[in-house]
Amino acid sequence: MSRVAITRVGTDVVAAFATAMEQAGCVGLIQPGQRVLVKPNWNACAVAGSTKLAVVLAACRWAQAQGAGEVLVGEGPVPVGRERIDSYLAELGALAALAEIGVGFVLFDEAEHVLFRDTPDLPPEIGIARLALECDVLINLPMLKVHSCCLTTLCVKNLKGCLRPVDKMAFHRLGLLPAVVALNRLIPSQINVIDALEAMAGDHNSGRLVPLGLLIASRDRVAADAVGSALIGLPSGKVPLLKLAAAAGLGEHCVEALEIVGEALVPQRLELPQDALKRHYPNLDIQDEGACSACRAALMDGLFTAGAERQVTQIALGAHSTVAAGALVLGNCLSSYFPHRAHVPGCPPVGKAVARALAGKE
Repeated sequence: MSRVAITRVGTDVVAAFATAMEQAGCVGLIQPGQRVLVKPNWNACAVAGSTKLAVVLAACRWAQAQGAGEVLVGEGPVPVGRERIDSYLAELGALAALAEIGVGFVLFDEAEHVLFRDTPDLPPEIGIARLALECDVLINLPMLKVHSCCLTTLCVKNLKGCLRPVDKMAFHRLGLLPAVVALNRLIPSQINVIDALEAMAGDHNSGRLVPLGLLIASRDRVAADAVGSALIGLPSGKVPLLKLAAAAGLGEHCVEALEIVGEALVPQRLELPQDALKRHYPNLDIQDEGACSACRAALMDGLFTAGAERQVTQIALGAHSTVAAGALVLGNCLSSYFPHRAHVPGCPPVGKAVARALAGKE
């Protein structure tokens, strides 16, 4: 039976992290001299939607206290360019804080990758950060957030950050959920901790922060995600990604089958992106049959960015959608409509360009 710890965090995050590790049965997984990789969710889109630096530092300090010979933090943020990544890390205060405790940072985009070819459910070729594959222990450390495509984006999806930038978009075009599951079969994840000090509701980049004051820890990545999802109102069987991951033998997705220790699991309903859109735009008509998750994500990004300035009432995306007269057309799948309709090209289109078009500025 998989064990999941729900640990209350007070003013001492380092002590709380150590308690979570003890409750989850992770003490002893790191042997003296081993190389440990801490993989947060630092996506360079917004500091508020990132794993808290205090939790990352606590994970590093705990690994050092366990006798790790080297501790590194590694991440491959959303492809936004090195200048934006540097600005984001500076805003986060990450590099100086890590250096102060003797921990290095590795940007996976610029590191060595191991190539995998012709793997079922994956693009013909992908590159995975060598460090993620060859470290002795990987501490998987996402933030608790909702997600427009996966409902929640937690431990299982967090490993997508170990890919080359070009592969991340290929996952969307191929089929995001089965690709993420296949990726998890290639990358070990011995320790899994969800930063639930605050949860992000409504949108995974710019949503509302809900204080929870918790850490969720397990040696089973799927079990940790199942508890995290249940905590924000998504019970067993409601998260397709976790059902697929469990079917692939990656862990247990039924909360009822887990040993939960520490704090009680008390669910509270957090607003999902789809719910937030219905609240903000009750009369918006979206036709998206055949659209991939990348195009859908670009639309969500554009809608949340456009806000009250939105002037469009009908949107079409995806190769098989119905394009009504006057609809804004998104993505190259419907390029045959471009000469005669307002449109945003791209595969996928850029979220900011979608926002400008929604506001009638393009």
